[in-house]
Amino acid sequence: MGISVDPVENNRAMVDKLLLPFPLLSDPEGRVIKDWDVWNDADGGLARPSIFAIKKDGSIAWRYVGVDYADRPTDDQLFESLRGGC
Repeated sequence: MGISVDPVENNRAMVDKLLLPFPLLSDPEGRVIKDWDVWNDADGGLARPSIFAIKKDGSIAWRYVGVDYADRPTDDQLFESLRGGC
């Protein structure tokens, strides 16, 4: 799933537009984003692009937090993390 600070209506439109195969949840106050330490006050209050792989027991198996909006993991990095036992 994805989490965004955008309102539910915007997220619904994004899922439809991009045909996302996962739900996009709304967190307008940014609680989860701040709790997971991906909020970036330096850029005027934006979340850094982040991906978390969560194990079945709820623990974090892998995380990638970019330094800015363009910093994303490669497909190889992501798939290798999943092969690592998530």
